[in-house]
Amino acid sequence: MEATSELRENAVVLQVTGELDSYTAPLLQEHLGKAFTEAAEGGLAVVLDLTGISFLASSGLSVLVEYHLRGEDQGIPLRVVTPAGSALRALRATTLNETIQIYGTVPEALAGR
Repeated sequence: MEATSELRENAVVLQVTGELDSYTAPLLQEHLGKAFTEAAEGGLAVVLDLTGISFLASSGLSVLVEYHLRGEDQGIPLRVVTPAGSALRALRATTLNETIQIYGTVPEALAGR
């Protein structure tokens, strides 16, 4: 898994590529932690772009739930971008798509619509 982060408009955008499994989930936690710290300082949202994810295991889903709940507690929206593929299938299979804000593109997530 690789991750890059950038400040855009009203959000910290974290783009993740590769596989999210039990080995890489701690790396996602680390990157999301930094993104949430930066977002909290600027009153921003966090946009997690999973477009480049080829595999999303339950450990990766657990991290998403953890940071979704953290965002609710801290007033920091977590917006997940996943237009298609294994990440979206995993979110739908677990019905997390009904809890976590899912968007098809980064511009949609930035707009919050």
